[in-house]
Amino acid sequence: MACRAHITFLAFIVLGLLPGIALGAEPFVPSWIKNVPAAKTVAIEIVADWNQVERYRRDNIRTDIIDFNGYWGGNLTIIVPADWSVEITFINGSLSFPHSLMVTRVYAQSEMPVKLTAKDAIWGAHTDPPEGIKYKERRQLNFVALQAGKYFLACARQTHLMDGHWIGFEVRNNLDQAVAVVHDDKFPQDQPPGRP
Repeated sequence: MACRAHITFLAFIVLGLLPGIALGAEPFVPSWIKNVPAAKTVAIEIVADWNQVERYRRDNIRTDIIDFNGYWGGNLTIIVPADWSVEITFINGSLSFPHSLMVTRVYAQSEMPVKLTAKDAIWGAHTDPPEGIKYKERRQLNFVALQAGKYFLACARQTHLMDGHWIGFEVRNNLDQAVAVVHDDKFPQDQPPGRP
């Protein structure tokens, strides 16, 4: 009987069913994601170099890496329901570089292209021009998340993808709203927090 109780306890741990035991990052809806379930639509606002000023204020922390809403290199994934309309407002908050936004396939670090072109965009979802927009400019990306799977939201500008200017983007079936997941194991503790 004790053996059966032990196996049941282990099953609860593996499945994450015990309260207070976190087995991974918890999905949340940040202030910059607005779900409209009745219309199967999600509006997302993404700012390139969202906290650039804060990083410089903190003794030049991570000034060599660029971000989307304070996240980079896959340390955040936005997850949206399959077949929903996705409306992304993209704003360049960088004082230093033009930036762009594009939905792409997943790339291993060793296969990342030097720059992306409009042909690399999944569902034709990219800002124009792919080389980037200037400081405080904005563009709108509108597309339908047609196929469940994992993708990137990436900057197409030369070397930016290779330098970590991308976050995860996932489309899932049987999801009732868009959420975000921060991957704490990829987000160093000394960094300014990402956009809430």
